[in-house]
Amino acid sequence: MTTTSTKPARETGPAKPALHTEPRRERTRRIGREVGTLAVNVYERGVADVVAFEKDVAKVAPYPWAKSALSLSAGLIEDVGAAYVKTARQVLR
Repeated sequence: MTTTSTKPARETGPAKPALHTEPRRERTRRIGREVGTLAVNVYERGVADVVAFEKDVAKVAPYPWAKSALSLSAGLIEDVGAAYVKTARQVLR
C-alpha cells in the first residue's frame, strides 16, 4: 500500500498594487540615455588613450616618416572621435 501526501495549496494574499512612479516608456528612455551616456564616455576615454599612445610612440619613433605618420593618425583619430562623441551626446539629449 502506498501513501501519497499532498501539500495544501498556498494561500495568496491580495495582489499588491504596482508602484510605478513613472510610466514604463519614460523609464525605458531614461535608462537608455544613461546606458548611452556611459557607452559614449567609455568610447571617449578609449579614443583619448589611443591618441595618447600614438603621440607617445611618435615621440620615440626612430624615423621621421614614422613620427609624421603616427602624429597624423593620432590627430585624425582625435578629430573623428571628437565629432562622433559630440554627435552622440546631442542625440542622447
